[in-house]
Amino acid sequence: MNFKNLFAVFAVLGAIGLLSVVASAQSWQAIDCADSSDVFDCAPTAGGTASYSIIASPSSLNPVTSNDTASSSIYEHLFGTAGSNPFATLDFGILGSAANGLDPRAASVIEVNEDATVVTYTLRDGMTYADGSAVTADDVLYWYNDVVYNPNLPNSSTSAFVCSDGNPFALEALSATQLTITCNAPFRTYTGLAGSQFVISRQMALDLIDVQGIATEDGVNGPRAVQEFMGLGVDIDMLTGGLGPFVINEFVSDQVGRFSRNEAFYGVDSNGTQLPYLDELEVIIFPTNGQNLAVSNFLNGQTEWLGPRPGDLSTIFSQAGSGFEVNGDVDNGTPAAGTAWITPNQDDPDPNLAAAARNQTVRRALSLAYDRTAAVFNVLLGLGTPQYTMTTLSGNAGTTFFLGRDNTCDTMINAGLATADNCVGGVWSLETGLSLQVNKLPDPNSTPEAAQHLGCLVDYDACVATAGELLDSVGVVDTDGDGIRNIPADFDGLGNPGGNFDVVVVTNAGNTTRLAYSEIACSSWTPLGISCQAQEKAFSTLVSELLGGTFSGYIMLGLTGGDPGGGANIYQCGAALYFWHLSCDPNATDGLTAQDPSSAAVEAGFDEGFASVTIPDAQVGFDKEQIAFLQGEPFMHLAIPNALFAVRTDRLCNHGRTVNGNTHLKYRVDIAGNEGSCSTN
Repeated sequence: MNFKNLFAVFAVLGAIGLLSVVASAQSWQAIDCADSSDVFDCAPTAGGTASYSIIASPSSLNPVTSNDTASSSIYEHLFGTAGSNPFATLDFGILGSAANGLDPRAASVIEVNEDATVVTYTLRDGMTYADGSAVTADDVLYWYNDVVYNPNLPNSSTSAFVCSDGNPFALEALSATQLTITCNAPFRTYTGLAGSQFVISRQMALDLIDVQGIATEDGVNGPRAVQEFMGLGVDIDMLTGGLGPFVINEFVSDQVGRFSRNEAFYGVDSNGTQLPYLDELEVIIFPTNGQNLAVSNFLNGQTEWLGPRPGDLSTIFSQAGSGFEVNGDVDNGTPAAGTAWITPNQDDPDPNLAAAARNQTVRRALSLAYDRTAAVFNVLLGLGTPQYTMTTLSGNAGTTFFLGRDNTCDTMINAGLATADNCVGGVWSLETGLSLQVNKLPDPNSTPEAAQHLGCLVDYDACVATAGELLDSVGVVDTDGDGIRNIPADFDGLGNPGGNFDVVVVTNAGNTTRLAYSEIACSSWTPLGISCQAQEKAFSTLVSELLGGTFSGYIMLGLTGGDPGGGANIYQCGAALYFWHLSCDPNATDGLTAQDPSSAAVEAGFDEGFASVTIPDAQVGFDKEQIAFLQGEPFMHLAIPNALFAVRTDRLCNHGRTVNGNTHLKYRVDIAGNEGSCSTN
């Protein structure tokens, strides 16, 4: 379990010739070399370097305050996160009741009381940070109480690490190596979320605050910073208070991050080899033209793994076999976890756009008119699925909680969308040439809005006509004959002056897929009489403007995926990533800061699923959340590509089809002693 982030877009052999040493602390066995069913292999020989690229500049090196995956692509090798590298976490909760699904990592023992309201963690004996200092329960308490819950450090973690009643976790150190985290009531994801990160050195934080001369105030567990202390200008030589498999040696925010193995890392394989297997790791940063440059680096052999675009596959496969090899499951047919969306801004500095964003009928019209078939067919080349809600059929979480998980062809046929001739074996073949698996689409019987959206896949022109009628119905019409619809003055009593419906859709520079999504928005809305331009901006700038309330227009971005319970920092009014209405005040009952009814319905469904103890109860709640989203659409989802992942299998083993993940297990197959040793590729 992990909260969500904005993203910029992975035969058993004995130990022979091992080059590393075993940590003296009580180790975590990350891989069983004697278990032939294990999905990873053990490296006969450790060593070597691996590289990959990211397509945006990080905004911070602080895992608490950052909101973007460009940042996590740097810091999680040092500190870990539950989403990709759970090595530095107390535990990593997976699907199950609140008392199940616990996988000890930094904690050697995890105990949950009978009613699943108290979880007790016992830290591993002798565990140290990269600088050799001892790991204690006070470290965990400091990072929760005085960083996560620090009112001076706005962050999305605060709203994620809460009990089902909205109160923060109550933490108590029982000894130097044992602590408890308590909530008043149980819920399904509690224990996984409670221990999902922040086993980071308290002393490192205090040293950074001191050396930067940052003012402090009294906190729960010591001096608390009144401003950020791990920004891009931090002295990286001081970032040694992590439990991750690597330490950072070089960092230039728009160029590169270089790492070497953490000799104190507590993970081992069952042969006793200390992890990571790699000696060095390199992250190449492309803040502009990122996707094109990342592909070029991969093909030229400068990097070992890549998250390709659909259009890159033909080039990759044409070159594979003549100089390098790639994994056979580059496209495994599963939707990528996460979302891609365009959001209007209810707090837009332009009062006309703010008024239009608050009108549910306008939002509905824009979403119906967005050509998702073009997005899937032309941008994703058919390797993707139209998206309508925050959950996709991806991984265990999607299979369990996606609204259309039980769809069959009969579902679509009985709804009048498909026929027995064009829907066979769960695959719906449309006249456009697009073929879609029906269980990746929302249930058309769940709400009329779902059926209407799916109908756009059959007759898009009819949906455009309906969108125009919806805009007409609320008075968003061309009043001056210039061909552009006008947003009425005092629209819905909001006091705006009125004017042309003129929007700019902005996405992060270098992401050609998102730019194409933005261009489809404009080509879809221009025939409706809406003036629209697609533009690009640096990812860090865009995120800063989005979350700082200074951006005017529409933004095209995405969110990481996973268990829907990780959306506490998004779908609750007042949360840090409540990006379509940042001024939302959960205590307001009227005025511009009050939550609109459609968003309130989405939150109510989320809250029910989030607070549930069992999977069936959670399904009921999260189904309500997705239905409410389809009905109110506070922002619009577009399309999601398949989970594409390419790795040079002639160089690297244990990739696990993840970009950042498994860096403690990845190893080179092209160094002496490892030839032909990898069975997992």
